[in-house]
Amino acid sequence: MNDQPPAPRTVEVEADVYDVYDVLERTAASQDTDINGALRYLIEVPAPCPGSDDED
Repeated sequence: MNDQPPAPRTVEVEADVYDVYDVLERTAASQDTDINGALRYLIEVPAPCPGSDDED
């Protein structure tokens, strides 16, 4: 086990990460929550089932 205290880190991200943040921000606003709540919402929401291609 690592007993060292956490240290601050710098993470460089690509420009398209800001698009992901925008999605999180809009999701948070629509769910009346913060970014963490939006992440939980997106993780916990079940994926929609694909529609059937059969035309009966």
